[in-house]
Amino acid sequence: MTNRFRRAALGALLLTAAATAPAMAAPLYQLVHTVNLGGSTAWDYVNLDGKQQLVFISHGTEETVVSTASNKVVGTLKGLDGSHNVAVDPATGYIWGDARKTNEVIAFSPKTFKPVAHVAIPGGADGMTYDKASKTIFIAAGSTQGVIAVDPATQTAYPEISVGTGVESLVADGKGNLFVALPKANEIARIDTKTRQVTATWPTTGCTSPTGMALDKKKGLVFTSCHSGTMDVLNADTGAVVATLPIGMGTDSAAFDGKLHRAFSSNRDGTLSVIDDSGATPVALGNVPTMPGARTMAVDPKTGDVYTVTAQIASTTPPATPGGKPKVTYVPGSLELLVYAPSA
Repeated sequence: MTNRFRRAALGALLLTAAATAPAMAAPLYQLVHTVNLGGSTAWDYVNLDGKQQLVFISHGTEETVVSTASNKVVGTLKGLDGSHNVAVDPATGYIWGDARKTNEVIAFSPKTFKPVAHVAIPGGADGMTYDKASKTIFIAAGSTQGVIAVDPATQTAYPEISVGTGVESLVADGKGNLFVALPKANEIARIDTKTRQVTATWPTTGCTSPTGMALDKKKGLVFTSCHSGTMDVLNADTGAVVATLPIGMGTDSAAFDGKLHRAFSSNRDGTLSVIDDSGATPVALGNVPTMPGARTMAVDPKTGDVYTVTAQIASTTPPATPGGKPKVTYVPGSLELLVYAPSA
């Protein structure tokens, strides 16, 4: 066969293969923006206020504020020694942040980002959320064994709600129920937000060390991401586990997109686990590659964009004991906000 005929035959073969091969599936989410945050690389929760179009990133002694409209840093909440999280009071727009080392929460003006109120709390904070049913801010007291409620209107703290074990993140359904992750007990607690009493405690039978919390409010499902590399989905009324799904390793946060009917887990291994909740039973869609260390997240309810944070790794030291966490050192000033948009 001459070279001419070989080329013709090869071209025909390639055309046939292209016509018969299935189209490659588009990625679920794509990186569309990167925002340098600078400052401390000791970060924690990411929160998003859709009404004010602001993202809050907790790190070190402050919260960096980024506009979702411009994807630029627009301010800083300063004086939060041991910052972990924020919650926004919709009545005033005030941004409440925790200062774990001084055992207080501080309210900031959304216009000036200056402090306007200080409220002492009995224990260091971790997760925070606002509940519209009781118009109360609830705080997971990371250094104790309970949940703290703060009335943003009167700027006072109620007595601590004891759950008898360590607490992590929490989420409210807006109907008077607060769901709290209890990682050491492998349980989820439900609290009545008006009486501030524990109404139920349920085991996470499909996973261990529940950490992240998210809700499908319409279906009444609680999604909790666990350090075992699985996510339990519980019935919000009965606590029954209706599904256990695979996720990445090193989760520290979960979220839910009500428009696309998707739950998420952001994971330290550099993956974003995506769960589809549009059908009768939640199913895992797979993991979207992000960046190592990107373990906390938030979702924009309007656009579906996913916001996560990480920094450039300088070195990693293996854990001292089997099963322990490696010691990671980050490049100073390299903290970044990563924005992932859903594919069309």
